Amino acid sequence: MPATLVAPQAPTTELAEELSGMERAVALYASDMPSRYRLQGPVDTTLIGWIAQGAARLGREEIRRRASYLAGHRKLWLRDMTTPEIDRRHKERFPSKRRLGVAESMASTSLFWAPVTPAARELPAAIDGPCPKCDDAGKLWGNWVIDDASDWYEEGYRPCWLCQNGGAA
Repeated sequence: MPATLVAPQAPTTELAEELSGMERAVALYASDMPSRYRLQGPVDTTLIGWIAQGAARLGREEIRRRASYLAGHRKLWLRDMTTPEIDRRHKERFPSKRRLGVAESMASTSLFWAPVTPAARELPAAIDGPCPKCDDAGKLWGNWVIDDASDWYEEGYRPCWLCQNGGAA
């Protein structure tokens, strides 16, 4: 029987387009991508293959969950509001800082040739643990400025700006 020739197919970008930038970073982190990887040209199909591999390893729901926590950690980190508990959980999820940095860099670069669909942009940022601002009460007590010109202030509870109403995280 003659040997069958199979032309190697480049990985499809359809799966990558369904993932947000953070989801792509999580997929790359879970894939076989080398930790010291550098781009291999203007359109790197190997990178798209690794995104698909990582997505297959973790599954869509787990990638979305981890990406939400990663986005929440980034937003807290930018405001210098991470707690030791949140940092510990982040390190359990992503033990290699270098690998995560490369994965995030490559994921953002992949946006040039595999743009994100509008539905994939709706990734909520989640806090893994209690809110560092209100300790999960969902509300904050304070003097709220109503009208600064007339010195009108009110005291009372308002929703936490960090964890409620689509705040920072």
